[in-house]
Amino acid sequence: MTPEAFMANMPRMQSFPSFFKYIWQRLGSMSLAIILLVVLAIASVIGTVLLQNQGQADYLQQFGPLWYWVFRSLGLFDMYHTWWFLTILGFLMLSLSACLWRNVPKMLKDMRSRKATVTDKALKHFQYSNRWQLDGVSDVAAIQAAFQKRLQGWEFRAAEEGDRHSIRADKGRWNKWGYILVHSAILVILVGGWMGAHFGFRGNMAVPEGSADNEISFLQGTQTGHKTMPFMVRCNSFFIDFYPTGAPKEFRSNLTIIDGGKEVLTSDIIVNEPLYYKGVRIYQASFGDGGSDIVLKLFHMDGSEAITTASTQVYKSWTDKDTGIVLKITDFKPYNVENLADPGQAKKFQDLGPAVEYEMRGPGLKPVKIKSFMNPFVDLNGVNHGSFMMISLTGDDADYKPVALGLDLTHPVEWKLFHAFMKHLSALSGKQSKQANLEAFRAAMNDVFGEGERPKGFQEMAMRTLQAVNMLPQLPWPILPVLSDFTQHYYTGLQLARDPGMNVVWIGSALLVFGLCIMFYMPHRKLWLIVQPKDGGMTVTLAGMVNRNHLVFNKDFHDLFTKLGDDFAGLSS
Repeated sequence: MTPEAFMANMPRMQSFPSFFKYIWQRLGSMSLAIILLVVLAIASVIGTVLLQNQGQADYLQQFGPLWYWVFRSLGLFDMYHTWWFLTILGFLMLSLSACLWRNVPKMLKDMRSRKATVTDKALKHFQYSNRWQLDGVSDVAAIQAAFQKRLQGWEFRAAEEGDRHSIRADKGRWNKWGYILVHSAILVILVGGWMGAHFGFRGNMAVPEGSADNEISFLQGTQTGHKTMPFMVRCNSFFIDFYPTGAPKEFRSNLTIIDGGKEVLTSDIIVNEPLYYKGVRIYQASFGDGGSDIVLKLFHMDGSEAITTASTQVYKSWTDKDTGIVLKITDFKPYNVENLADPGQAKKFQDLGPAVEYEMRGPGLKPVKIKSFMNPFVDLNGVNHGSFMMISLTGDDADYKPVALGLDLTHPVEWKLFHAFMKHLSALSGKQSKQANLEAFRAAMNDVFGEGERPKGFQEMAMRTLQAVNMLPQLPWPILPVLSDFTQHYYTGLQLARDPGMNVVWIGSALLVFGLCIMFYMPHRKLWLIVQPKDGGMTVTLAGMVNRNHLVFNKDFHDLFTKLGDDFAGLSS
């Protein structure tokens, strides 16, 4: 074979315009749009089930090292900002654009063009068709007038082809606008989502009472991002109300917006009622301790009976210069409601009062986390069991164990009684008997209260003192820090969000609802009435078609056929 013959037999390569046209047609195909929608829906389900933008430690603990790194490599922790999700979104937008570009002109043309004539061949394929033979009737105008009278509110168009007279009636001929609006609405919603992903933000800000801030923080995948707002937010006051169970009932912040050094807006916000300023919505999201002033009583465990105080704040550390003990205050709560009912019994909630959490470290001491309560524990029967605290040796809140100290440390006299008792016990020179211990306690009572004097409730005090003798010497700490006083300061947790695509999404949603209403509730119904002379009379054919709701149209068509039959009978008479 010659080279010329070989080249002549080679298939012709497609030109670039033809290739571009093929790609454009594929982009606008329904199959591609369905595939993209399914993939996008699956990804959205994953993004809904898997909480987005949480702490990496939480993900690692929840899924373990293997799945954590798999999910992290796929970007599932911040999925809506990943390149692959935005690429799918972009292709779906391009597919819808191609579909609209290709089909909208055809749909508009179909809605404008209303061909009134129908051939006999086409009539054979109509699902709805009936015929009358009218003898002695020759008035075509009267037949058409009867047809129009029965169809009030329809649009009509008449045509003639020789002796064949046709009139077409339409209702809902703009039905294809429903398809156009639905596809356009989906595109608008996707554009709004894309705008929100690229140009919007959502971050958190913690503002203590009386302070102001203008920086938000937010998680970006595995990193923490920061953004400076063009205005300051000041928290003037914070109010919180609780249910009897201790759960927050309502929390409210009074905020002032400071822009350019001037106070421009002051308003209260609560959950689901945000403050709106310059396109940014400020939501009430959370609350916490904003650095409350804490006073601790330090009970020295060296036998000196000394009680000193330490003043500090939440989130700060305090160091005892004499012992080297370091107290890092981590949290404070003025209310601590617990269920004190026995297992299986009806819940009985009780507020245990204010409590401060701190970490204690010191030379030769194992670090420990403590939750110290200000008030002694008084049970539901009114019995005072003395001061208590919760201790976690691991530093995990889940490992807190209650420790009863015995003494009611809100009354310094019990601290004196404890030391007096310990002094008399040590004087027993190893004599351990119930009677000897009783004599030692009586001597301690006389030292503290005087000979024969006994305070009210001294029996309970005696029980607490005996418990303290068994408990306090076991503590390895040189001091025992107990919450004594506080001045509460809250911070308000705000969430600042800006979504420039939100209004676009709302517009798209409204268009979607409107388009669906047109599609489902405004079907395009078409009727033809064809009149032809035959055998000294008229042959009248009624034909119709509809794009949906065939059951209703079938009934209406036969009702119309019956009524027109009566009208035409009157013309014959």
